[in-house]
Amino acid sequence: MNAIVCNTISGAVSEYTRFTFQSITHTHGGSATGLYAFGGDTDDGLAIVSKIRLPSTLRETTLKQSLEMVYLSMAGTGCARLTVYGAHQSWDYSFPLRCSGQTRCQVGRGIRENYLGFGLTTPAGQAFTLDRVEAMNKASTTRRV
Repeated sequence: MNAIVCNTISGAVSEYTRFTFQSITHTHGGSATGLYAFGGDTDDGLAIVSKIRLPSTLRETTLKQSLEMVYLSMAGTGCARLTVYGAHQSWDYSFPLRCSGQTRCQVGRGIRENYLGFGLTTPAGQAFTLDRVEAMNKASTTRRV
């Protein structure tokens, strides 16, 4: 059983998959097995993996579009993974995080979708800040279907 927690101030949602909390405060979570303190850089010794999923949106035109590059205003260290979500499939790409706060992710040139969504994860559980995701599209001049 999982516990889903929502920060009512920021709207952020977290999911606990290893604990069956029945009550939560801002500093502790309680379950039948005990009381657990929140805080620190790990979750009971395991890396805290972040996963973000942005909604799929309709591109500006009915012409099929391909992605040229995805730029991110994102600071951190190590590598992250970008997922591009199409209507019926998804594609994963790893990219390095740069301390400058600006990075990019090269995506496959064969993605041609009108609805695109994006996801982001840090598999190693490293800290990061994300301010912006910008997808550079290249529209076809003739292809609609």
